[in-house]
Amino acid sequence: MATKKFSKADWKKIMKLADSSAEKFGLPESRSKSVTIGTFNIRKLGTVKGRSPEAWDFLQRICERFDLLAVQEVMSSLAGIRELKRRLGPQYGLVISDTTGVFPGARGNAERLAFLFNWTRIGRTELASDITYDRSKVLKTLGEATRAHDKSLRAWGKDVAAAAREGDPSPAMPKFTPPLFLTFIRQPHCASFKIPGRGSAKPYEFLVVNAHLLYGDDPKERKAEFDALIEWLTIRAKQRTKLYHQNLLMMGDCNLEFKKVDVKRKEVDAFLKSLNKKSLKSKKAAKANFPLLTPHPKWKTLRTNARLHQTYDQIALFSHDPRLPTYKKNKTAGQEGPDGYNYGVFNFTDLFATALHGKKYSSLTGAQKTAIIERAEHDVSDHMPAWFRLPVPGA
Repeated sequence: MATKKFSKADWKKIMKLADSSAEKFGLPESRSKSVTIGTFNIRKLGTVKGRSPEAWDFLQRICERFDLLAVQEVMSSLAGIRELKRRLGPQYGLVISDTTGVFPGARGNAERLAFLFNWTRIGRTELASDITYDRSKVLKTLGEATRAHDKSLRAWGKDVAAAAREGDPSPAMPKFTPPLFLTFIRQPHCASFKIPGRGSAKPYEFLVVNAHLLYGDDPKERKAEFDALIEWLTIRAKQRTKLYHQNLLMMGDCNLEFKKVDVKRKEVDAFLKSLNKKSLKSKKAAKANFPLLTPHPKWKTLRTNARLHQTYDQIALFSHDPRLPTYKKNKTAGQEGPDGYNYGVFNFTDLFATALHGKKYSSLTGAQKTAIIERAEHDVSDHMPAWFRLPVPGA
């Protein structure tokens, strides 16, 4: 069965609205005195023929607004990501990981993680690496689980003996429960970048981590992998003298899914903000900021999936540089002029709905919503790009 796609007439309406009003739906402007940095899970970005020509045009218009863009779900084939780079022009560079998520030769969904960046705006520095939990950490975690199981078995043995003395049925043997997290389902990939300053201003320098975390049937398992990544970032953020660049930036699809979306989002937001008062309380530690979990002053609660009910994608800034925004700046985001700190999500679902039906997605009928989603998810993506803006140092 062929994938349903927008018609050429649909795309004409979409492009017309995008050309005139994309910023109203959260697509950041390109500005000379500030840079836009973002993350975008482009669903199954592999062969060029898998998408319509109009979808490629639309993706190009999104990506050209970013000076640095972390891209997830790049397939083994590099044709799609190279097509985007070709469209963006020679001023854009590409950093890409090897495939991850499946052992070479085994069946599975191998993916790559990529960075697109504008050479004229973003400097590429030396470091590139995967991040993972090493063998000793994995063995320690397994050892702790094994010892806990051994303790349960010893208690069970006593219960069996007691049951035998009393003539009662023997209790069931306790099952071994493996740890929720051992190592990442897909190894996050990191590379180092800088935003050059003007005049004598020092550049912003970042170690940027690109992540596509577990999406499975167990929300607890997904949360465990997210917690492990935050633990890694937090520990590194305290090791100021051992960091290649002293600021850490994590961007990607963290697959945080909540049944009670707003309640759980606030809980996670409160926990992450508490890092500054607990794990990162020393003067030598970085300050943590997860802007997408804070309601935006203009756009309020941000959603990042095309269906507009989850905030899967995240941006996390662990900064030692006092010029970079802490979470306290989120309350005034977008209020310090067009080149000041800001953040958001390009809500192309509402753009599609408005272009085709004259109203936002939430006001459409069920049939209209289904028609938009089944076309958007496969031809464009099931995630929307998230971003933040920083003023160029010294501009």
